[in-house]
Amino acid sequence: MSCSWMIPVFAVLAFVASVAQADVVEHTFNVAILSLPRICQPGNTSVTAVNGRVPGPQVEAREGDTVVIHVINDSPYNVTVHWHGVFQRGTPWADGPAMVTQCPIRPGHRYTYRFAVAGQEGTLWWHAHSSYMRATVYGALVIRPRRAGGYPFPTPYEEKTVLLGEWWNGDPVALESQSFSTGIPAPNADAYTINGMPGDSYLCPETTNRIAKFEVRRDKTYLLRIINAALNTAFFFKVAGHTFTVVAADASYTEPYATDVIVIAPGQTVDALMAADASPGCYHMAISSYQSAIPFPPRPAGFNGNTTTAVVEYVDPAATTDAASPVLPVMPKPNDTYTANQFYTSLTALIRPGRRTVPLTVDTRMLVTVGLGFSSCQAAQTQCNRSAPVVLANMNNVSFALPNTVSMLEALYRNTADGVYTRDFPDQPPVAFDYTSRGLLGNSPLASTGSPSTKVKTLRYNATVEMVLQNTALVGLESHPMHLHGFNFFMVAQGFGNYDGEAAGAGEFNLVNPQERNTVAVPTGGWAVIRFVADNPGMWAMHCHIDSHFAIGLAMVFEVESGPTPGTTLPPPPPDLPQSVADAATANYTFTVESMRVSRLCNSTDIIAVNGQLPGPTIEVNEGDAVAVEVINGSPYNLTIHWHGILQLLTPWADGPSMVTQCPIQPNSSYTYRFNVTGQEGTLWWHAHSSFLRATVYGALIIRPRNGSAYPFPAPDQEVPIVLGEWWSRNVVDIESDAVSSGQLPRESDAFTVNGVTGELYQCANETFTVDVQPNTTVLLRVINAGLNTHLFFKVAGHAFTVVAVDACYTANYTTDTLVLAPGHTVDALMVTNASAGSYYMAVQAYDSLSPTTMAVTDDTTATAIVRYNTTSTKKNATPVMPTMPQSSDSATANAFYFGLRGPPSPSAPAVPTKVDVNMTIELGLGQLPCDSTQSSCSGKSVAAAMNGVSFRLPSQMSLLEAQFNRTPGVYTADFPDAPQPSGTPMVEGTKVRRLKYNSTVEIVLQNPTAFPSENHPIHLHGFNFFVLAQGLGNFTPGNVSGYNLVDPISRNTLAVPTGGWAVIRFVANNPGMWFFHCHLDAHVPMGLGMVFAVDNGTTPDSFLPPPPADLPKC
Repeated sequence: MSCSWMIPVFAVLAFVASVAQADVVEHTFNVAILSLPRICQPGNTSVTAVNGRVPGPQVEAREGDTVVIHVINDSPYNVTVHWHGVFQRGTPWADGPAMVTQCPIRPGHRYTYRFAVAGQEGTLWWHAHSSYMRATVYGALVIRPRRAGGYPFPTPYEEKTVLLGEWWNGDPVALESQSFSTGIPAPNADAYTINGMPGDSYLCPETTNRIAKFEVRRDKTYLLRIINAALNTAFFFKVAGHTFTVVAADASYTEPYATDVIVIAPGQTVDALMAADASPGCYHMAISSYQSAIPFPPRPAGFNGNTTTAVVEYVDPAATTDAASPVLPVMPKPNDTYTANQFYTSLTALIRPGRRTVPLTVDTRMLVTVGLGFSSCQAAQTQCNRSAPVVLANMNNVSFALPNTVSMLEALYRNTADGVYTRDFPDQPPVAFDYTSRGLLGNSPLASTGSPSTKVKTLRYNATVEMVLQNTALVGLESHPMHLHGFNFFMVAQGFGNYDGEAAGAGEFNLVNPQERNTVAVPTGGWAVIRFVADNPGMWAMHCHIDSHFAIGLAMVFEVESGPTPGTTLPPPPPDLPQSVADAATANYTFTVESMRVSRLCNSTDIIAVNGQLPGPTIEVNEGDAVAVEVINGSPYNLTIHWHGILQLLTPWADGPSMVTQCPIQPNSSYTYRFNVTGQEGTLWWHAHSSFLRATVYGALIIRPRNGSAYPFPAPDQEVPIVLGEWWSRNVVDIESDAVSSGQLPRESDAFTVNGVTGELYQCANETFTVDVQPNTTVLLRVINAGLNTHLFFKVAGHAFTVVAVDACYTANYTTDTLVLAPGHTVDALMVTNASAGSYYMAVQAYDSLSPTTMAVTDDTTATAIVRYNTTSTKKNATPVMPTMPQSSDSATANAFYFGLRGPPSPSAPAVPTKVDVNMTIELGLGQLPCDSTQSSCSGKSVAAAMNGVSFRLPSQMSLLEAQFNRTPGVYTADFPDAPQPSGTPMVEGTKVRRLKYNSTVEIVLQNPTAFPSENHPIHLHGFNFFVLAQGLGNFTPGNVSGYNLVDPISRNTLAVPTGGWAVIRFVANNPGMWFFHCHLDAHVPMGLGMVFAVDNGTTPDSFLPPPPADLPKC
């Protein structure tokens, strides 16, 4: 039969176990951003998910198996995964809570969790254990008996996994961040879900046909594996017309318990048999919230007032039934604590051979209060109302705070606990009081909670611990689901009111067959007594599984000491354990762009600068960090910022080129660029990417190896950023405007600069950048050519360099006394200070590649800085030694430098893709076009530039990326030619892009004209690094292919195509979006020397173009 009221058939999630062998279960989890439709609101929202699914994949194993999970973090957030309920005996490094047993897996990185599931059978689950990410990063973990074994109950006909969840229409991670910052609880969930579906009870178009379906056959028995993966809500669970027999909870078998309602707190699992013995038809499976809080407010935390449904459908071929809506069960009232308590207290353990028994001798006794209190705003809560108290949670009046530099388990293993945690978690509350008296609600000074701290309770190996968990009423009574990592515990007693210590003597303790669990719902206004044996060395968190409570401190940690044998000793960490996270795992900057007055070359000039600095602020991060830069445009010009060389994987909206990936930030507006620096180390930079503003709006972006890692060269004693620039004694925007209006090239710069100053060889020079060095040390110079239009020679008198990286890509060591940098290039070079004590000029001079030189428009002056030895013998006023600079037209020196660089030796070198999908030849040309109507001072012809005869024009109404994402026609055409046009073909203007399939390998021959006029063009590719396979002079021919370097080519993001020559690059288009490919001589960009690659989406959700951020500037 079928239920005709449902248009498509939604089967229950198809979970596939990847069991390679009988004893090893192996999965790969790709954590990435996924776009999903909102519930009862239009449009999509971005969530974090595993393998493009919510819930994520089901892990299936048999008792005794080894589980291997490779977690690859392609999301923009730090992430860990916890295997909820797995004991992790001998594998504490795999438990997963962030900063307790490991530092998080940072964006762009991976970690492999390896553990055994020994001595456990039943239903467990896995979830993110970092921030609110577990709202969408979760899935089932099913452990069946060994093949020779069986269930201790009748074998079911089929098994059905039922994952209960909560859904927010916004990003849960952002909601948590906002909640912490303000001190105000995060908003309630917008819906509940069953296997990721909201069901049909929300009565809005967005939920139509989004319902989980479970097909059954009459008179068959089904094992429901029910998991409450919700962040904050306990659920009542029913199926209309059916009853259950509970046979396990938290992967521990129970005596069969018959009921028509299951109660399940966040973190808990229940295995229940359901007989399909109703009349054929469709029946609603329903969940509704159990709201335990007293007093019961109209909308308590987590309660959205809705019932979520799925469908149980009988599908017997012979059965027929009228099409009808499914029957809906009668649900308990939200505050039905009697029904909840009846369920929780009725479960007992199944007595069977080999089961664990309750330890009768207790070594450590603890009475621990669990509840909420008040405190003042913390320093990091920047939006908190500091005149009012904020809610903090606590255990024994200690509000728990995670460490932020090293995990607690690492500190234990390395014996470096000082400064990470203290061993003084109290065994008793600091003050005994009437814990559950409703007269205390919100009025007692006992509600005052101190500042959060990181305290642990140390347990001797094999000690038996009895812990009374006592609910408090200081800020409301509520059932807290307390979860213990690393152990199951025995639920020996529970009750209402205050625990008075007499329950054991009165025979209320069940020491015969108490249920075993890993998560206990401490009764509202009551208590629970648990008992466990501390036979698992490590750091084991115990915390409330209501995530909104965990985030505000309702947690503590047990430090279990090693035992006396090698098998009971804390093992060393695995080699791929994520490394320690510094406080600056997220680097936050604010860029205020404003006019400032600067004196240079005997003139005062108004320039546009960032934070009143020239160059602007240096961004310093470690590989893997997240970066957030709020740009406030206080200038009179439209503005964007480009993060030159950042790959922007899945953050294309942060790339920055005006009208390519965004509309500009208008005056008196702001935009926050958010991106990750993953898989990149070295020197990059940032600059304005709108008009000539980048002449003064620029700065360094330095990416060091992550904490604990090292450079692939001897560690330098000193690092010095050197940012080279050009200076005009006039408004650079006016200079560009005059050039465009006249159709001519812009005037040359008036000077070069080193870190913003010209040096003492210029007129009126009153400032020279000076580097003080110690003799016989190694200095890492991070050299950046931020000049608009000029290639530069760079030397330091009396010193040589060893180049170790270019464009944030490591190279084989290359020794030279002259660095050559095209606009956009960066070079990392080691300089040994082995000259005689004294002062030496660092000199910068133009490399003028234009042929013939009569067309040169470059500055022929020399900028200087000083390298000064910090010794007593150095004369402070002595004239520095000047290096001999190359001739300005010395292409031989330039080509020797560019052609001589090689990539790092294998195996550290990235592999060159060998199969090419797209072959292109792009000719770079200068020429002329008729003046257009906007060029008011142009006479007939305007200088122009083109790639393959197309002079590129930016759109004016919408950015190319928005047009790609929204599929808006008329903004661009996808017909950029793959080859040069026939000789004599007129140059045309257009906004033409080249579409690329996701993951295609692209090879491009860049051909400079060999006849007049020819110039070295620094061509920059946004969004990718590329391999430079070959370069040479003259015309490229097929015979040049045999000379490709496929072994150790350099990787770059900007390539100086030789004057009158060619270069071949290759890259993989693995980054969906719109990526500008243009000359980095800024004079050539408005002339048209550029094009754009439009990279299509891939086939998986983590290879899709993400939606734009909410604050993206509008045109």
